Amino acid sequence: MNRIPCRFLLGALAATCLAASAWADPPVASHDDSFTMDGLFKADVSTLTDTQLVAHPDLPLVADKNLLWCGTLQLAWNKAIGLVGEKLKFANQPPEVDLLNREDFTDADLASDSYVAMADFERNNVEDEIRAALEKTFHGAASPELIPDKPLHPGPDDFLAYAYLYKNLAFADPFADNDPIVFGTTKVASFGFTKELYRIPDAVFDQVSIYDYKSENDFIIKLKTKSPDDELILAKIAPGPTLQETISRTLQRISQSKAAFVNRETDQLAVPKLNFDLRGDFPELEGLLLEPSPSAHVKNLMTTEVKQLIRFQLNEKGAVLKSEAAIAVCAAAIELPPKRHLMIFDRPFLILMKQAKSDRPYFALWIGNASLLVPAQPIDQP
Repeated sequence: MNRIPCRFLLGALAATCLAASAWADPPVASHDDSFTMDGLFKADVSTLTDTQLVAHPDLPLVADKNLLWCGTLQLAWNKAIGLVGEKLKFANQPPEVDLLNREDFTDADLASDSYVAMADFERNNVEDEIRAALEKTFHGAASPELIPDKPLHPGPDDFLAYAYLYKNLAFADPFADNDPIVFGTTKVASFGFTKELYRIPDAVFDQVSIYDYKSENDFIIKLKTKSPDDELILAKIAPGPTLQETISRTLQRISQSKAAFVNRETDQLAVPKLNFDLRGDFPELEGLLLEPSPSAHVKNLMTTEVKQLIRFQLNEKGAVLKSEAAIAVCAAAIELPPKRHLMIFDRPFLILMKQAKSDRPYFALWIGNASLLVPAQPIDQP
């Protein structure tokens, strides 16, 4: 078996939601503790025909497919560029490389205490450096899965680039556990407020801001969490030709409109629950021969493996996200008047998570079908 002397690891994105209470939430022993097993869907993306994992959001979007992107891959790619000393160029490179070389998502789009991103050569024990940085930033709570063992015989230019991001986007007041809704033709679990509204505390309604509501099939909302520096956005809109275009349209509509408040007497909200663990690779980025300039800091390298893991959960308590990715490289508007807002996410929609001061999200998911949604549980008959 040929050894793989160089590994280039990209990403780990985690945003967690903890049960709200009258007291401060206790710290989790591990970021993995933030997830539940309820309705968990686990799969290798390569086995799915209706879900795609992309390296960059400026790639084609198919309306009835799920499309998933995480910014940690871009963060690690940026660090690799810094280590090599120039943009990464390959023989016969695919469009994804040009997109990643834009470096259009950077450290500036994140709070400094929420992530670790670094790159160094294997000769400098980079794996140990990464673990030390995770310990310093997250005080033992980080739960990485794709940091490799140090190669026994690394080449002189072997290197590792890595990024890990953790976000806690818990709701201060959990939403109600709704009756199931039908997404397409599939009955799925949901949360929000659709019945017995008089029983729901005012604080729950106050967590919803409505933007540019045109109809029950064309609107955008923000869900307020306990993190004032982050935004959780859901947009039930027609998709653009790419995920990036869909994101840009959503953020533009928000910027050009004024938030409307929920009318607790008439408005309804139903958001499908999600809980998935997806793993996959990027074959279009594998087998690429690096063609550095004479002044670059590395020579004779080739990508051999590109993988990513994404764990995401959205329910009445908040949003939970964790992602890691690895690349192995070896030698040779206007406020609406009061009216009823039906906000039932029963057809394709967009989920975004971003820093409030940034115009670029660190997570984006287009839900084009029900395969990633939590199935409704049968109701016990009396």
